[in-house]
Amino acid sequence: MKHCSNEFDEALDTIGHYQNYPDMKPWVGCEYAASRVKILIIGESHYLDVGSTYHHNPEEWYAGVTLSDKEDKGWVKTRNIISNGIKSKWKSKSKTIYRNIEKVLFESEADFCSSSTAFSRIAFLNYFQRPAEQTGKSIKVSQLDADVSKDVVGQVAKAIAPEIIIFTSSLAYRHAKRSGLLKAFDEQGIKYTRTPHPGMPWWNRVSKVYGNRTGKQHFVDFVNSVVKTEA
Repeated sequence: MKHCSNEFDEALDTIGHYQNYPDMKPWVGCEYAASRVKILIIGESHYLDVGSTYHHNPEEWYAGVTLSDKEDKGWVKTRNIISNGIKSKWKSKSKTIYRNIEKVLFESEADFCSSSTAFSRIAFLNYFQRPAEQTGKSIKVSQLDADVSKDVVGQVAKAIAPEIIIFTSSLAYRHAKRSGLLKAFDEQGIKYTRTPHPGMPWWNRVSKVYGNRTGKQHFVDFVNSVVKTEA
């Protein structure tokens, strides 16, 4: 797959959840390993087509649901979703999050402009490992969701060793903090922050939470601060 690397798949394939759902493995760009700063961006969750209910029961989902006969199985294929977005230049409305992420990465000082797509240099995955119940809405997080998500994201971070992690979902960030995962990142020396969802209006709204900056400005400033530290 163009722009995507399978360099870390040997380690990622040992993660139990990805043995059930290999298509949910994170996107890792083909230039990620050689990037000036290794960045992992974390979204909230996938979602499925209107009317799908086979993912509603957490216990059944994590035990493993057969997706081969599901018409919307492509909706959880992380790498395909991003690859197709790159090809179409993020034209679909559902790709706004990726389009805005790429735009701010190009605006940062992390040397992305030499690449045709910023996604060739970063990694991306959704925090919650079960699709949200309603299309386009936030997941109703069960304890099992919280436990599995912490475990999977923690193992992904160990496998691909990012230097910084940016949460683009407040819900994901809160659960990562509550679960102790952020403390684990501290121990690993990983810098992290959160921003608003890049596809939502508050991405461009000034907020006291971000030092009277927009979410977009906070994202760029955070990346730049790490770049200067690493220089």
